[in-house]
Amino acid sequence: METEGAHPVRRGKVARPQQEWNWIIAVYLYLAGMGAGSFIIGMLIHWTGVAFNPLPVPSIEFLGVRFDLAKIPIFWGPVMVSIGAPFLILDLGIKWRFFYACLNPRASWVARGFIILSIFIVFGLALFVKSLFSFKWLYPESGLWLIPEGIAFVFAFATALYTGILLKATKSVPLWNTPLLPLLFLASALSTGSMSIILSTLATGLISYDAGAMKMLTAGEQIFILTEGIILYLFFSRRYKASEQGKDSVRLLVTGKLRFVFWQGIILLGFVFPIVLEWISKHYQNPALLFIAGISLLTGGFFLRLGILQAGIKDQIPMQRLMEMQHELIQNSKSEYRNPKQIRISKI
Repeated sequence: METEGAHPVRRGKVARPQQEWNWIIAVYLYLAGMGAGSFIIGMLIHWTGVAFNPLPVPSIEFLGVRFDLAKIPIFWGPVMVSIGAPFLILDLGIKWRFFYACLNPRASWVARGFIILSIFIVFGLALFVKSLFSFKWLYPESGLWLIPEGIAFVFAFATALYTGILLKATKSVPLWNTPLLPLLFLASALSTGSMSIILSTLATGLISYDAGAMKMLTAGEQIFILTEGIILYLFFSRRYKASEQGKDSVRLLVTGKLRFVFWQGIILLGFVFPIVLEWISKHYQNPALLFIAGISLLTGGFFLRLGILQAGIKDQIPMQRLMEMQHELIQNSKSEYRNPKQIRISKI
C-alpha cells in the first residue's frame, strides 16, 4: 500500500515530495518571471529605438485625460509582477507569518525578495504611467528618466533571478539547491516575457506580422527557448547525479507520477510546439500559427515552475538516515538467522 502523498520511485524506497509550496507559489513565480522578462525586453526595445512600423495607434480620452496606448504592451511587465506578488502573501499568510518573513532580510530570502519586488514595482509602474499618460509636466523626453529606467531594468533582472533563488535557498530540497535553477528561471522569464510582447503587439496591431521589429522579437525569443532548453538539460542531468533525492525528483518528473506534467506540459507545450509552429508560421507567413505557438509557450512556462515545485523531494535528516541503516541491518540479520544453511554454504 502506498503512503498518502508519496510516490514510488526506487524499489523498496518511497519518495515524498514537499507539500508546503503548491500551485499558488507556481502562479507567483510564473507571473513575476514573465513580468520581469517582459519589462527587460520592452526596455531594450525602448532604448534601441526599434520602430513598430504600423498603422498609427489611436489615443483615448477619458474625463479629459489622454491615454497613449502605443507603449503599453512593452511596459506592462510591472503590472503582471504586481498581480503575482499577492499570491506569495496568500501562501505565507497575511498576518504574522508574512510580516515576520519580510522584516528579516539578513536571514530570509522572502524578505530580500520583498525588497527587490517592491523597488521594481515602484519604478516600473512609474515608467508605465509615464508612457500611458502624455502629461507635459512629466517631461517624458528628459534624460533624467534614464535613472529610473536603469534602476527598474536592474531590478527586473533581479526579480527574474530571484524567482529561482527563492527555491535554491531551500537547501533541504536537492532538486532546487543549484545555481542552475535561477539561470533556468531567468531564461524562461526572457522567453515568456518576449512572447507576451509578441502576442500583445500582434493582437493590438502595434506590429504587423512582417515588420522588422516582429522578426527581431521572434528571432530573440527563439534564442531564449534554445538557451532555456540547454539549461533545463544541464539542470536535470546534474540534479540526477547530485543525490538520491535529486535522482528521485528527476525520475518522478520523467517517468513517475509527474511525467505528464513534464512531457506534455513542459516539453511539448513549452519547447516542441512553439519551435515547430513558429517555423511553420514563418515559412507560410501565417500569424495565426504564431499566436497559437505563443499561447503554447506561455502555458509551458507555467508547467515548468509547477513541475519543479511538485517534484521537490526533501533530503533525509541524519537521524532518519541512521534509523534506516539500523533497520536494514536488523532485516539483514533476520534473513541470515532464518537461512543458516545458506550462510554456511556461502562461507564454504
